[in-house]
Amino acid sequence: MENYTSITEFMQKYGTREACYQHLYDLKWSQGYQCLKCEHPHWVKGRKWHYRKCQRCHYDESSTANTLFHKLKFPIEKAFMITYQLSTMKKGMSSCEISRQYGIHQETAWYFRRKVQRAMQSLVIQSLRDNVEVDEAMIGGVETGRKGRSKGKKRKIQIAAEVGYPEDDKPAYLKRAGAYMIDDFSATSLGKGLRNMVHKDAVITTDGWSGYQPVAKDFWHEVFLSNKGDNFKLLHWHIFNLKNWIRGVHHKISRAHLQSYLDEYHFRFNSRNHLK
Repeated sequence: MENYTSITEFMQKYGTREACYQHLYDLKWSQGYQCLKCEHPHWVKGRKWHYRKCQRCHYDESSTANTLFHKLKFPIEKAFMITYQLSTMKKGMSSCEISRQYGIHQETAWYFRRKVQRAMQSLVIQSLRDNVEVDEAMIGGVETGRKGRSKGKKRKIQIAAEVGYPEDDKPAYLKRAGAYMIDDFSATSLGKGLRNMVHKDAVITTDGWSGYQPVAKDFWHEVFLSNKGDNFKLLHWHIFNLKNWIRGVHHKISRAHLQSYLDEYHFRFNSRNHLK
């Protein structure tokens, strides 16, 4: 979808069922038609105006097939609006908020929200490049008696951020970022996270944690010893905002779904200059 400056502008374009189907129809077959079943290139009109039927095997394909909007249990124009808001609102929306605002069952809202998250997951990580700062964090409630990287029930994540350094003496800023769930803070887990998020030609900067020492063979690696939060200020502020979003909007997220929420947050963060 194109960029829009407001929800009102978006609704003017996609506020009707017909407009939503037309958008999917035009987008799906913009490069021509090929049957999903037999790959035949010729079609006739299907049982509905936004369907195409294969001339050979007669498979009748909807414009919604293989999209987020297939077999919806509520009107497609609502689904378009929900997707737009999940993609553009700074804090997103919980399934409870979606349920209240759009008058659909909370369970239905939750399942559709998961579909949107899966779509975001496929787009969120395009390898971070150039100067990349890396750190770890714990997601979850307070655990008394636990300090630093000690084991506990909190979920462990690794966060990497691509840092921009303008040439005109303006302050540094975070360009893109990503987060990856890890089992522990061992070199094996940290290395796996880096390979999933960071391009091999990037220069990564970490604190003095020993788990990062083996990655020197795969990345150009710089070390800044931890200094009570004075280093990696941009990255630590990003982690702070992520934790606040989870606590404020979703309150509690299971381990099974945490990665999807991390991807959702970073999809919006990485798209913030493109989606209005």
